[in-house]
Amino acid sequence: MENRRSPLNAFLLSCVFLFVCSEVLLSPFYPQFFEKVYGITDPDVTGFYIMTCRLVVVIFTPIWGLIANKYSSSARLLVIGQWGTGLSCFLMAVAPSFEMFVAASVLLLIFKSTYFLLYTLLMQENKNETAGAAASYHAVLQGAIVTATVLSGWVIQMDSPLMIFWIIGLMECALGLASYFLLKKSDAGVVEVTRTESLSMMPNLLKFGAIVLTLHLAVNMIRPFLTTYTENVYQIDTFTSSLLYLIPSLMAIAALPFIKKYSEKWGSNGYAAAAVLAIAGLLLQMFETNVFCLIVFRCLFGLGTAWCLARLDAVLFQFSRNADKDYSKVSAIQNIGLLLAPVMASSIVKNSSLSAVFLYAGLIAALHLIIFLSGTFLKEKVTLHKEEKHALYK
Repeated sequence: MENRRSPLNAFLLSCVFLFVCSEVLLSPFYPQFFEKVYGITDPDVTGFYIMTCRLVVVIFTPIWGLIANKYSSSARLLVIGQWGTGLSCFLMAVAPSFEMFVAASVLLLIFKSTYFLLYTLLMQENKNETAGAAASYHAVLQGAIVTATVLSGWVIQMDSPLMIFWIIGLMECALGLASYFLLKKSDAGVVEVTRTESLSMMPNLLKFGAIVLTLHLAVNMIRPFLTTYTENVYQIDTFTSSLLYLIPSLMAIAALPFIKKYSEKWGSNGYAAAAVLAIAGLLLQMFETNVFCLIVFRCLFGLGTAWCLARLDAVLFQFSRNADKDYSKVSAIQNIGLLLAPVMASSIVKNSSLSAVFLYAGLIAALHLIIFLSGTFLKEKVTLHKEEKHALYK
């Protein structure tokens, strides 16, 4: 297994990289993309498109999770999802109208909702190193975001931006073919786990979901208006503003060895400290200081959130008896946070100010910490080692 694990981990992480990179690639420039390709200038169209995409993922991720759980077929479903994603990209590349583009996008996201299985497969391959696997996943995710942000400016300047979907589609189909051969043995191992550990981590999933939702709300609320805020307050150019935007992602990559080494060792105390760093980083950004201080605040925020995100995922897979079923639900909750965050941010900016977004995000992050500390995860982590393996389900 050890000989197989390293290349399989690298392959799964490369699939994660392409998944995130292709998903984020056009997100900074959707208004410009729709105007250039379809002549649409209405900003509400962008909002409609993003909300439609999020709703599709929220609905279909749990459905794929139930199918994977029932038929013990994570690897096979992932291959289907990759090929379906590739073919949907081809449809997007030739979409003659905005309506057809939306329809192809919905089809794409139905298949792409299977990609949460990449994470469950990665964690199943690293059952004894969940903290390290989770940290690696989030570092790759953030690296993909950085890469996509850099590439997005080039894509929007193409004579025909739709051409990018031909490239992505071919890459997805190639990875789907590779997955078919590399993941053949994965489902056999999942069958054994599913039969002996068929229970979900409910009812604690409800409280865990609240922890996940508040964290993703806090993290994503500040993103839509971050560049606008920094350009207006600090009078900096767009390029510098983009670099400031990427600091948390770069911090997640830089902190990977540190998180791998200490996140599990420090447990809930380390998580609480990381959450405090994130809260401080959020609240301090609302004050007008100077660019150097803002960089420090963004670093604090990036380190804290990277630690929390990686640790939450590791805890889920350590305690869950049914990874596909539970993680599909958690993934849906994450997407609810991604759906609500820009709506809440827009409302705050409209009724207050740009800086107020940091205040409300900080308060939500504080609520997240309160829910975490009032939960049972701290006690259960100790109980798990001292008393019995599945104390969480008591």
